[in-house]
Amino acid sequence: MPLDMPTLFLVVTVVAFVMAGWVGVMAWGQRRSEALWSWAAVMCAFAVSNVLYGFRGVIGDFWSVVLGNGVLSLAFALMLLSLWRFQGIRPRPLLMGLPVLLALGLYALFIDAYRIRVIVGGTLFPAQLGLVLQVLLSRRRPVLGRGRWMLVTGAAVLGTILLLRALGMLLGWLDAGDALANYRWQAMLVLVAMVAVLSFGLGFVYMNLERAERRSFELAMRDVLTGLANRRAILDLLRSSVARARRQGQWLSVLMVDIDHFKAVNDNHGHQAGDAVLRQVAQTLASRLRAQDQIGRFGGEEFLVLLPDTQAEGARVLADALRQAVQHTFTPWGGQQIAVTISVGVCGHPLSEADSPESLIAAADRAMYQAKRLGRNRVEQVGEESEAG
Repeated sequence: MPLDMPTLFLVVTVVAFVMAGWVGVMAWGQRRSEALWSWAAVMCAFAVSNVLYGFRGVIGDFWSVVLGNGVLSLAFALMLLSLWRFQGIRPRPLLMGLPVLLALGLYALFIDAYRIRVIVGGTLFPAQLGLVLQVLLSRRRPVLGRGRWMLVTGAAVLGTILLLRALGMLLGWLDAGDALANYRWQAMLVLVAMVAVLSFGLGFVYMNLERAERRSFELAMRDVLTGLANRRAILDLLRSSVARARRQGQWLSVLMVDIDHFKAVNDNHGHQAGDAVLRQVAQTLASRLRAQDQIGRFGGEEFLVLLPDTQAEGARVLADALRQAVQHTFTPWGGQQIAVTISVGVCGHPLSEADSPESLIAAADRAMYQAKRLGRNRVEQVGEESEAG
C-alpha cells in the first residue's frame, strides 16, 4: 500500500510539537540553561524542519530545502548541547555551530543537485549523530540508566538509514532519476524520523527521571553534612556484612568512633565550626580506609566503621592509625586551627549465629566508652585492657 507523504509529514510534525510541549512543561520553573529547555528546543526544531519539508512545492526551494535541512542540523546541534548540559560538560560552540553552517552553505550551493544533496545529508547528519552517540556511550562520563538506550537506538537507526541512502546514491545503487525508488526511501526516512522523535523525546525525559530517582536515593542514604553513609545506610551495610560473615565463618571487625569534647568545640567556636570539624574528621577517616571498608555517620559526632574479613589485631592497628591521623589533622576556622581527638572502640572476631548487628554495635560502643573513661584519645578493644594510645 503506497504511503501518503503529506500525511506522514503531518504525523511526524504533530508528534514532534507535542513532545516539545510536554518536555517544556517538565522544564517549567527550571533555569533556561537547564538541559530540558534545550531538549524542548530540539523537538521544536524537528517539528519546524518537517513543516518546511512538508511545504515543498508550496514555498520556495530555499525555504524547504536549504532552511529545512539547516533547521534539522540545528536540532542535532541542540541535542549535543542538551547532553553536554545534562552531563555538566562545557559546551563547544565550534562543534555545534560548524555543522549547521555547513548544512546551510552546502544545501544552498547544491540546491539544484538532488544527488549531491542526498550525499551531503547522508554524511553530515550521521556525523552529528555520531557526536551525540559519543557522549551517550562515553566511558569517561557514563550516562547511566535505560533512558540513554532509547536515545542511542533513535540516533543509531536514523543515522544508519541516512548513511545507507547516501552510500546508495554515491555508489550508483540508487538512481537520482528513479522517482519511485526515491519516494520509497523518502517514506522510509519519514517513518524512521517519527520513531527517532519518539525515542528522543521519551528517552531524554526518562534519563532525567532516572537521574532524579538516583539523587533522591543518594540523599536518603547519605549524610548531608559529611557526605558519608547515614545511620540507615551504614546499618543496612552492617546487616548484610554480618549475614555474609556468618555464612562464611569470616572475621568482621567494627569500630565505634567518637570525637572527644565535641560539645566544647561548639561552645567555643560555634556550631558552624563544629560542622566543619565533623566534615574534616569524616574526610580524614574515610581517606585512610581500604576500598572494601565502609564508614557512616552513626549519629551526632559518632562514626561507625565496618572492616570485613579483618581480624581484631588488624582492626586495632587501623583504629590507632585513624586516631593518630585525626590528632594530627587540624580544621582551619576563622584564622584558627581547631584540633580534636577521637576515642575508638574495637570489636572483632569470627562471626557465628549468635552474633547480630546489634550485639556488635553494643560491644564496640562499650569499648569506646571505656576509652573515654581511661582518658580519651585512645583505642580500646572488647575484652582487653589497652594501653594509652
